[in-house]
Amino acid sequence: MMKHKSAFYRVMLLFVFSCMYSQQEKMTALQVLKKATEVNSKQEYLSYNSKYALYLDYTSKKVYEQYMGIVLKKNNINYFKIKNTEFVTFKNYGLKINHEQKAFVIEKQMKAMEESPLSLTNYLKGFESKLILTDNDNFICELTPAKISQIMLSKVIIYIRKKDYSIAKQILFFLEKMESKNAKEKPIYTIPRLEITFSLRTKDEKRDNLLVAKENYFIEKNNEIVISKRLSAYQLFKL
Repeated sequence: MMKHKSAFYRVMLLFVFSCMYSQQEKMTALQVLKKATEVNSKQEYLSYNSKYALYLDYTSKKVYEQYMGIVLKKNNINYFKIKNTEFVTFKNYGLKINHEQKAFVIEKQMKAMEESPLSLTNYLKGFESKLILTDNDNFICELTPAKISQIMLSKVIIYIRKKDYSIAKQILFFLEKMESKNAKEKPIYTIPRLEITFSLRTKDEKRDNLLVAKENYFIEKNNEIVISKRLSAYQLFKL
């Protein structure tokens, strides 16, 4: 069974102005996703606030658990934070830092860690896509995996802003049951959905440069990873 916190991390451990409106309406979902990916890749500095809202099932309107975070892309480094956990993607390394558990996880070549919640690369392969509708502000794309058993999602819905092809929202519909408790504190099992929304965050050059600086986290000395002084009390895990 999938514990409720893992839903947030699984998302992790799985944006140029548009044409005229009439031309946009003729675009396919794949074209929209490719355009958003192209625009995002060209941006040197992106900064967003993020909100992760977990619901017990596909239709529930009541938030079961909610976390705030930030998403940052700067100097070719991707950084994002969910509650008290930070993820950083460097050229050759990926980091996951859990401040509650005082755990520092480092992985070479980013084999298992997602680049960023803003990345659509994985949706361009292994998913079938369709444009289910558009509103005044967004393209709304529905993606279904070709091999559900591997991806563990029944579908993903992505809102992409028409004005600049940035990602406004992602809704992930999981397949695995999650354990929670009812009003009588008895275990119940439901299949959850996770909604991630993005809003512009004020850029702070000084702070953001620190968040994407490798030496803020670790250095390599004699082919060994040495954790920075501020994180020296954390336990190091190499993957």
